[in-house]
Amino acid sequence: MTSSTPSPDDTLSVSERDMLGALEVLQTAADEPRVLAVLSDEEILGTDGEVGLGILGSPYLEDERIERTVASATAIRSLIARGLVNPRPEGREDEGSMVIGDDDPSHRVVQLDRTLAGLLTLRRIPEGMVIVHRTSSNISTTLGLYLFPEDGVLEEFVAADGFHHFSVPTREVIAERLAQFVDPHGAANEDDDVRELTAEEIASDSSLQDTRTLSVLTIAGIGEGRQATVFALSASVLLLDNGVLDPTEESSDGAGGAAGTMAISSVSPESLRDLLASLVPQVTQDEDSDPAA
Repeated sequence: MTSSTPSPDDTLSVSERDMLGALEVLQTAADEPRVLAVLSDEEILGTDGEVGLGILGSPYLEDERIERTVASATAIRSLIARGLVNPRPEGREDEGSMVIGDDDPSHRVVQLDRTLAGLLTLRRIPEGMVIVHRTSSNISTTLGLYLFPEDGVLEEFVAADGFHHFSVPTREVIAERLAQFVDPHGAANEDDDVRELTAEEIASDSSLQDTRTLSVLTIAGIGEGRQATVFALSASVLLLDNGVLDPTEESSDGAGGAAGTMAISSVSPESLRDLLASLVPQVTQDEDSDPAA
């Protein structure tokens, strides 16, 4: 099946209508955003292919008892029944010309609802990302931020049951939202001195046995990438700078400290927000690019 945006053969295909849907989604940004849409693992698989689940994961479909092909086909039937997928040539909007890809959009087997097409398009074309894998009480969840020029942000929360919740916050509030995600019980207390520890010293640090929520942040931008870990204890929060992601990076302080060490410190709520804000990549519009061209 060929979708209205990236097709399940993993080929990126974006029409003018897809891009219009993406821009309309970003225009809904709010400081207190509503949940714009909720999609299941199998709905994303059916409309965006395996590549659509590769970054943030698919908790439901990872269960080996689930037949992925059957689940995907059933999900598409549900989307058709809800009017979010149109398999018929009648009642379709004009796709316009192709923005990305060489196929003829008029030959697509189905057409997605424009908001759904916009969401799937945004998931495939970010200029930067922040991915947070959180484990709390043996339950794993994931938060993804897709970053775009002019402070555009798409937020995707993947619950343990495999439902993907999409919201569009403003850039001004994403540090606060990240802080709430990594410190869900408000344990952040006071700032403390930064310690330089080796990986072995961190692994053997007995204070970390009190960790209630463990969050690993992966930050990716054009030409950059970092990783950090947040330990939310019962009465404090520690932030560890794991350093740059590029294994070829040769820097004595690539991991936030002296060679062979990583910087870790207890942080206050204000410092946690500030540090998380500093980790979010800045995205600027390429002067030579025109997303609507």
